[in-house]
Amino acid sequence: MRAVKSKLEAQGALNAAGKQEWTIKNLLSILSNEKYCGDALLQKTFIQDCISKKVIRNNGQLPKYLVQDHHEGIVSRDIFYAAQLEMARRRAQTGGTSKSAPTGRSKYSGKYILTNLMFCGHCGTGYRRCVWNKGGIKRAVWRCGSRLDYGAKYCKHSETLEEKPLQQAILNAINSVMDNRDALEAHLVSAMEQELAPISGESMSLADIDRMLEELEKQFNSLLAEASAAGGTEDYAERFRMISNTMADLKEHKARIKQAYQENEQVRQRLQAASMAMSAYSAELTEWDQSVVYQLVEKVTVLAKDRIKVTLRDGTEVEQEIEQVDWRNVS
Repeated sequence: MRAVKSKLEAQGALNAAGKQEWTIKNLLSILSNEKYCGDALLQKTFIQDCISKKVIRNNGQLPKYLVQDHHEGIVSRDIFYAAQLEMARRRAQTGGTSKSAPTGRSKYSGKYILTNLMFCGHCGTGYRRCVWNKGGIKRAVWRCGSRLDYGAKYCKHSETLEEKPLQQAILNAINSVMDNRDALEAHLVSAMEQELAPISGESMSLADIDRMLEELEKQFNSLLAEASAAGGTEDYAERFRMISNTMADLKEHKARIKQAYQENEQVRQRLQAASMAMSAYSAELTEWDQSVVYQLVEKVTVLAKDRIKVTLRDGTEVEQEIEQVDWRNVS
């Protein structure tokens, strides 16, 4: 965010207020605003009451309604979803110092992408970059955060990896998958079809449930009017209870379906992002490019001093050997 802020200000770009000074809050608001892809989320806020007319942010007190294709967007929905996934991915990382993070991870690092991707296969702690100076030779290495902070107290078997051979091993793992692009694309399409399939065992749609709830509400109101005209509700108590219980069951059923749809949509967006990233880099990677690696790789797990496991964004896992360097022969 700071890099984007600096770039916009250097370009003299104006914000919504017509000023050249941007804030992180401005940028996050733009990146998370569905209006840019042509959608509109209704009832984000509501008026508390007609007397105070105080505007309250809707944090679940009332339902929200997403209207897709409400207007012409200026970015594609795929790009918008990819941005939401990336922001969620970065938020998942613990902020603060490495020692305050239970997994040894600090906040998102744009300088060294492997800080966000690489983990110890023994204790699960994130790896961090160090520079060693031995015999006048400076060497960039990656070490388990737990070993750096606590020695061998919690992690006794983590490995220290040389940066250059490590980077080459990651590139080799990516290239091995790129060579089998047809099978990879078939895997992505199959995964998308599976996740977008109708929810197993469901015979009612959300619209069906809404229609049933509307009909039950009419029955409830009609019964209430009938009971009031009769001068009491005691004789109608059982019928009231049955309608209320049925409505409660339907609402719970509706919530389960919506949750399942939401989970499916999140998986679909993740797979789409993986497909976009894969298709953007069809050629073999010969040089380390942090932005490209970050788009393609989900996680790197250190298995041994000479072996890592690279997990790509689509879930494909590749175990790769690391070529060892004999520093005694390096001048």
